[in-house]
Amino acid sequence: MKIAILSDIHGNIFALDAVLEKVLQAEVDRIIFLGDFTGYYYHSREVFDRLNELSATMILGNHEHMLFDCADRLEDGELLRKRYGSGHKLALKQFTTSELNHIRKLPDYHFETINDFSIGCFHGSPFDPNFYLYPDVSPDILSKCNIGVDFVFVGHSHYPFITKLRHGILVNVGSVGQSRIAGGLASWCLWDAESGAYELQTTYYDTQLLLELIDHYDPDIDYLSKVLKRRVNER
Repeated sequence: MKIAILSDIHGNIFALDAVLEKVLQAEVDRIIFLGDFTGYYYHSREVFDRLNELSATMILGNHEHMLFDCADRLEDGELLRKRYGSGHKLALKQFTTSELNHIRKLPDYHFETINDFSIGCFHGSPFDPNFYLYPDVSPDILSKCNIGVDFVFVGHSHYPFITKLRHGILVNVGSVGQSRIAGGLASWCLWDAESGAYELQTTYYDTQLLLELIDHYDPDIDYLSKVLKRRVNER
């Protein structure tokens, strides 16, 4: 059984569609999504629908919780837009209250045993969903990720990497929709649940239409376009 593990799409339907094309070519049997279908960019509804139509196993990320706070008026929508773009604002118009209430019921983490392999799926980390795990993660932090499963899958930091734990493997699958490695690059993981083989994937996509949408919705937020133009190893 081949499983595609995706995270942090952030309303970027162009990146997701490019990845799903590769997923189809790889004859993937199943998709696991680690949260943040919304935030930053503009097609949250389409992203969620794609995942739902493919029966993806989904957990929540921090940007879904921001969306809920906006819906409940616990978060200032304009302040959120200035930090993260219009993605949340548009998502509130794209989903009904009933649909949002259904999404709220998704879990914050997922455990499962597939064949002989146990996995734990989290947005940020096993000990804190909002904690960022980067490639230079310290041994002390890694020790907190030892939770007794064979594979720990995370996203959130938008930086893909793989490292060994005392027991098992930690895989940060990176971000489909807003990689911090390079613009126009979607990161994800292909995992073979029969053999246990795993490999980080990179899928390139055209950013032009998304850049045009940024000019329309968020011309005052330079970061949204700058990260899409970033070259490898550029900060």
